[in-house]
Amino acid sequence: MDKGAHFYRCDLQVHSPRDEQWTGADCVTDAERDAYAQKLVEACRTQGLQGIAISDHHDMVFVPYVRRAAAAEADASGNALDPTRRLVVFPAMELTLGVPCQALIVFDADFPEAWFSQVLTAMVVTPSAATEAKTAQTKRLAHIDSLKKLKEDLDKHDWLRDRYILFPNVTNEGKNSILRDGFPGKYIEAPCVGGYIDGEVGKLKAGNLSKVSGKDKAWGNKRIACFQTSDNRRENHSDLGNNSTWIKWATPTAEALRQACLAQESRVSQTPPQLPSIVVAEINVSNSAFLGPVDLELNSQYTALIGGRGTGKSTILEYLRWALCDQPPGSADEDTPNYQARRARLIDQTLKPVNGTVQVRFEINQVSHVVRRSADGSLVIKIATGDFRPCTEDEVRTLLPIQAYSQKQLSDVSVRIDELARFITAPIRSDLSRIEREAADRAGRVRQAHATRVRQRALTRTVKNRELEEKSLTEQAAALRASLAGLSAEDQKALDEGKLFEAADRSVAGWQDGITSVSSGISDLAMVVDAHIEGLESPPAQPEAATLAAAQAEYRSFLDDTKAAIDTLSGRGAALNQPLDQLLPTSPWRIWAERLGAVRAAYEDATKRSSAHSERLKQLKDIEDRINKHARETAKVSEELRTLATSETTYETERLAWVGLAVDHASLTKAQCDSLTTTSGGAIRAELKQYADAAEFVHVLRQALQGSRVQSAKIDGLGDHIVRAANPAVQWPAILGDLERLAEFDTDKEGAERRPDAPSLIKAGLSAGDLERVAKALKPSDWLSLSLTPIRSIPVFEYRAREGDYIPFRNASAGQQATALLKTLLNQPGPPLIIDQPEEDLDNPVMLEVVEQVWKAKQHRQLIFASHNANLVVNGDAELVAWCEYRTKGDQSGGKVAGEGAIDMPTVREAIKAIMEGGAAAFNLRKDKYGF
Repeated sequence: MDKGAHFYRCDLQVHSPRDEQWTGADCVTDAERDAYAQKLVEACRTQGLQGIAISDHHDMVFVPYVRRAAAAEADASGNALDPTRRLVVFPAMELTLGVPCQALIVFDADFPEAWFSQVLTAMVVTPSAATEAKTAQTKRLAHIDSLKKLKEDLDKHDWLRDRYILFPNVTNEGKNSILRDGFPGKYIEAPCVGGYIDGEVGKLKAGNLSKVSGKDKAWGNKRIACFQTSDNRRENHSDLGNNSTWIKWATPTAEALRQACLAQESRVSQTPPQLPSIVVAEINVSNSAFLGPVDLELNSQYTALIGGRGTGKSTILEYLRWALCDQPPGSADEDTPNYQARRARLIDQTLKPVNGTVQVRFEINQVSHVVRRSADGSLVIKIATGDFRPCTEDEVRTLLPIQAYSQKQLSDVSVRIDELARFITAPIRSDLSRIEREAADRAGRVRQAHATRVRQRALTRTVKNRELEEKSLTEQAAALRASLAGLSAEDQKALDEGKLFEAADRSVAGWQDGITSVSSGISDLAMVVDAHIEGLESPPAQPEAATLAAAQAEYRSFLDDTKAAIDTLSGRGAALNQPLDQLLPTSPWRIWAERLGAVRAAYEDATKRSSAHSERLKQLKDIEDRINKHARETAKVSEELRTLATSETTYETERLAWVGLAVDHASLTKAQCDSLTTTSGGAIRAELKQYADAAEFVHVLRQALQGSRVQSAKIDGLGDHIVRAANPAVQWPAILGDLERLAEFDTDKEGAERRPDAPSLIKAGLSAGDLERVAKALKPSDWLSLSLTPIRSIPVFEYRAREGDYIPFRNASAGQQATALLKTLLNQPGPPLIIDQPEEDLDNPVMLEVVEQVWKAKQHRQLIFASHNANLVVNGDAELVAWCEYRTKGDQSGGKVAGEGAIDMPTVREAIKAIMEGGAAAFNLRKDKYGF
């Protein structure tokens, strides 16, 4: 786990059997108290508590017992828990003061036991003996009539100062609450940033809620954080954790509780906190010529990298983006930095010389994904407990998305449509990628269906041509047969019978072709069934083992029955396809062949006997042979054509599905445009202009018509004609339809045939000569590629200059653009947001607004910022602060990660003061000059 701050579910008011109002058995001996402490720890785990405060009245006897029980806690395997996973036990006391009110005093979780008695002495409290069953009778500490005075007295002890925190009772106007009528002065002067409630915060009355929220002037507009507590006093722990509070800290100290109160929007929650589900968890750099090795775990909410210029903050972010294959678009103009080229130089100069690798651990819904990229660019990935395997950049970008910006990149966004479009696409990248993958797959199926469709159309034309030729031959044969006269009755019968038999044999040949075709299909199906049988695995043992086994048995039975039926049909097909001499004498196929042979022999004999008509009979025989051969070939073509009968429908179905995915893509993008308008608070208006970009379509068409002498301006005009049409969704397929008919028109073979009409192309500005040139140049394959080139929709962005008045986004100032875009990014859910110095181009007056958005943003997306702005880091309440320094003081040729942690840690506060404030002296000097 990273060294930053994390939420812990806590109950800060838990009493022990020493409490006078305890419901349950007394615990006097060490054994009894140890047993109670163990049960308490178990109950805390059952209730999901991760931190408690043992807070008996004016007493701390039970704290050591509970501490020991928490330290001895083991996991399910009996192994001692890692210290970071143990139940946190805060020593505490509930005080009844002469203010008059009650208060909790909570100490550091590691506050030494040896000092407990000294604390009581410092507050002039006389406890009962530790061997007693109960605490001494609670008496009001009348000498403590001011929380301010109490703190001043306690702070006189160096060993105690900064190791405790005071929380007055703020449970409405009860006798123990500081919110009672007549006590605003006591409340205002109290050196407290938090208070506790016996029960849930929801029970606070509206007036009291206004007081603690800092909205009541009479009470000093003093805002404090509220901790709801269970006030548990029952042996069965039935109240334990019922009213808990989630508190965020890096180390469980009084200072951490103070920092939580000061940043209650992001560090205190009375309900289960919402946390990002997609996070960059860790970055490891094996070696770097600039930074050396880096091992940095990142917080799931907000990580801030700070340090002087040139110490490595930006380098770490660029390494992270490089490992995750984030690719900002290339430079749009000479004034825009080329971030990709800059990053390439960084890798070349700092990783390649030392053969460094960058490894990033990425978590999606708590499932670990590790990607490792080497200096040569090679990539491997591991998911969960699997092995590393090679992967592509696209796979990394799709699976592990981020949204990242380099220094000054936010202010450059407006000059590039693709950068602005990232604001739309980044939050929905995974959904868009899924649609794009499906569209690519569907496009492949469209190509296959189109090839079948082209084959079907070609065969249809072939059959029609052959029908004409067959009709001609048939008419010729009839004319020759009618011209024959004087034939004997026997010869005439032989000729007539021969004609009938040959016609019938064409049907027989068709049946035989059908048997062959079906047998081939059966063979293909047999391979499919065999593959399913071979791949069949045992049914899962859980759940419902018997039900799953029965279902699998039915599936196996179905496969076996199918295979048996296939084997039977295959055998029948093979038997029918045997050579004639291997068929049984009773086989109708053999009988037909023998009878056909006899008729043909009689026909030959009749031809030979008729010497007077020998020439015509020879011609007739030749024509009839041609008819038979032609008919058999036509039958084969027709048989193939029957198998392609649904090709047109299949193509249209696949094509409509591909178009439908484009519609889904546009609908998703439009919804995100609407969402961006909302999340920007109306500062940005984003609208999706559908069918607005035909550049890719025009490019593909220009490539296909290269050398055709169709003017480039007219090709561009086709794209303009589509996007400017009243209904581009109708105009686009109309243009495609005309182009397809021209692509299929064969000018060489069809010669004088009339060229197809192309009304949409004529309307778009092409002349008759242009159509001729298109028909000669455009191939069906080119048209297919063109038909699968979408007319893209593009988002259009505007900036709200004032209420109801929008201007093109590019016309807003850099500061206006950066502010609007950053606020939008912070309002958007989405993948981890990585920005190098987001404060660039921001005006200081808007920084507080940005900070408040940061508090909310880190609940739904991870933030990783490098910054020089203390407001963004400190007031934004970064859960993890990592600071960079020069490896050698004064030498700017190398940097390092010098430390990390959260602001509740003294070392972190010192680093922030030194780096971001110029040191305590500089900060105090400014404070004095401002007159704070």
